[in-house]
Amino acid sequence: MWNYMLDNNHGPWRPGGCNICLGAIDIDSKDYRTMTKNSHYYAMAHLSKVIQPGSHRIASADNVQEGIYYSAFENPDGSYAIVLLNENRESQPVVVVAGDKRFIYLSEPQSVSSFRW
Repeated sequence: MWNYMLDNNHGPWRPGGCNICLGAIDIDSKDYRTMTKNSHYYAMAHLSKVIQPGSHRIASADNVQEGIYYSAFENPDGSYAIVLLNENRESQPVVVVAGDKRFIYLSEPQSVSSFRW
């Protein structure tokens, strides 16, 4: 997610730069008005909703189901954030425990979910 916006040819491209880079948004070079939001755009939306500037990724470990991936963060204001990916084709119950706080979430199939508390 190095580039926020590139044209449909993945440009502008600089010699020695990334030749396989993808933009969060592609803009059509035929009219420079038509835009397509890519998966990176939505990933950035999830991350930026719950993870504040200056946050730190924190250790998190548990015996989660196959196809479930997540990262946890501590924000500067003391809140916590988790972004969770469910690659499975079925819903998955996920239990999040942090100290004396706990919640259960039914993660939808092939989805990304964001939490802050």
